[in-house]
Formats: sequence, C-alpha cells, structure tokens
Amino acid sequence: VPVPVSVLLLVLVLVLGGRAGGAGGCQLPAEWRPLSEGCRAELAAIIVYARVLALHPDPYGAYNYLPWQRGPPGGPQQGAGDLFYSAEIELLCDQAWGSMLEVPAGSRLNLTGLGYFSCHSHTVMQGYAYFFFLRMDENYILLPHGVNFQEAIFPDTQENRRMFASLFQFSNCSQAQHVLSFSSDWEIQEDNRV
Repeated sequence: VPVPVSVLLLVLVLVLGGRAGGAGGCQLPAEWRPLSEGCRAELAAIIVYARVLALHPDPYGAYNYLPWQRGPPGGPQQGAGDLFYSAEIELLCDQAWGSMLEVPAGSRLNLTGLGYFSCHSHTVMQGYAYFFFLRMDENYILLPHGVNFQEAIFPDTQENRRMFASLFQFSNCSQAQHVLSFSSDWEIQEDNRV
C-alpha cells in the first residue's frame, strides 16, 4: 500500500524537528491538562464550518517556519519545501453562535498558517469540509486557533457534526449540508425551559 507523500513529510518533519529542537522539543507547560472540545470551543475566537476550495503554497514567513530554520522570516526557506500552505475556504453555514466573525454562508475567506510544524499539524485537503477553530491576528489574517495547544481543525464526520450541533447553533446552511439535521442539546434545553 503506497504511503501518501504528506504522511512521509509529516514523519520527516517530526523526526528532524525532534533532533533540531534538542531539549526544547515539543514540551508543554508543566501545568498543562487536555481540555474537551466543548471547553476549547468556548475559548476559540471564531468557529466556522467550511469547505476547502483551493490550496496555495505559502512562502517562509512569520506564521510558517520550522525550529531548525534560523534565518529571519522572509529569508530563504532552507529546505521547508511545500510544508506550508494557505487555503481558500467557503463557509457552508453562517458562523457559529457567539463567533467574532460576522460573514454569511457562501463567503470565501483565506486561511493561512496551515501545514506541518514541529509539534503539531494543521492540515486540510481540497474539496473536503471541516469545522475550524480560527483566530484573527493584528493584521486581520485568519489562522487556526489551537486553543490549549490542541487540535484546531475537525473533519466533517457524523460524530463531529453531532458534537458541534450540540455546542452551537449553526444557521443558514447550504442545502447540501445536514449540520442542522441533528437535534442539539441547546434546542432541547430551550424546549424544556418553555
């Protein structure tokens, strides 16, 4: 069975990153504890449900460098290859309730900071839908928001649809998507209050 190139690149990055990082490596703070998706979702600045329309290679820069790259951002890539990229995404629903981003379904946005990093991976595939935890930097650039150093991108699976439908009230979804077909805990709580 052939192994996808992206998997081989991730293994290479993790192996080389561990060697180059030395004692620093991928150490989390001593008091770090994992948080549930629901808890992290409350802390995420922006949550969207979107399809990836296109992927574009990103140059070496402030959001995409590997620990063994000692040059300043904007300098030569020093062997980074195609590890970093940005994605053009299309929102399939209005943003989740409570999100800081106010754009309607069908909007297209650019998301940068994707690829294979030394301690984690923010990866997506063209043509697939995902739930994204995002943040916006001081230059209004959208980036994955890995709250608590945990996953920021969730594939569109039945389990994730149920989880996110119970956490958020998605609205105005495209007909091809069925996020709203799951009865959410929020709706059940509201019905019980009435």
